[in-house]
Amino acid sequence: MTRLLAVLCTVLVVGACSGPSDQYSQLANRPDIEQIHEEYLGMLGNIRDELVAKIGITPWQPNDELFRASMCGEFNDIGADGEKRRYSSGHSPGNLPDARWGEAVKLVESIANQHGFKLHGAVIDRPGDHEVTFGNDWGAELLFGTAKNTTLSVSSGCHLTREAYQRGAPK
Repeated sequence: MTRLLAVLCTVLVVGACSGPSDQYSQLANRPDIEQIHEEYLGMLGNIRDELVAKIGITPWQPNDELFRASMCGEFNDIGADGEKRRYSSGHSPGNLPDARWGEAVKLVESIANQHGFKLHGAVIDRPGDHEVTFGNDWGAELLFGTAKNTTLSVSSGCHLTREAYQRGAPK
């Protein structure tokens, strides 16, 4: 019992030592949010173009709000030095036919893989209504689905702001 208490106390002390510097160091090993911004916009654009060209879906209708930003809850010690963003690709009017869904998922997967995303699986999978999710090692999630319309979006994981990244240390 004494040994178990000693181990638990060590875990608590080590956990308590984790703070802004540790979280900053972890995030400094990732690209900054502006680099991710450019990469994800390029990825979404490539996916949209390929779905139109190779699957034949209707061209995308843009969303008025391209992205939203927020601070990172899971890296709460770094405050405004960290940021998450959500990007919507708008929608392609109409449903992607069930007979083409598998082919479309493979196309999205091949492009997403080039950016570190792996297929996690189906969120919804029933006739005329499908949605799959992909994720990466930085906590990002890409959603691709079809029902009334075909949609595509990505939410980034937490990344340092460009200013915080260039500063080289937490505030």
